[in-house]
Amino acid sequence: TVIKSTTSTAYGNYVMIDHGGGYSTLYAHASSLAVTQGQTVTKGQTIAYVGNTGDSFGAHLHFEVILNGTLKNPMSYFS
Repeated sequence: TVIKSTTSTAYGNYVMIDHGGGYSTLYAHASSLAVTQGQTVTKGQTIAYVGNTGDSFGAHLHFEVILNGTLKNPMSYFS
């Protein structure tokens, strides 16, 4: 479930998704957003488009994994 689909000075355009079980993910610096707050999304669905908004130096995807409010190393979730 999308819990934020908004913009900020630092992150620019960003989306935050609640995955349940205390997990959420954040995707930032998007050129534009493809989802709205409260929307249910599915694996593989486009949620945003890579960009260079906010405090950013070139187009890229900023990705965070958050567990119970604590940032985690995203590489721990890739095999």
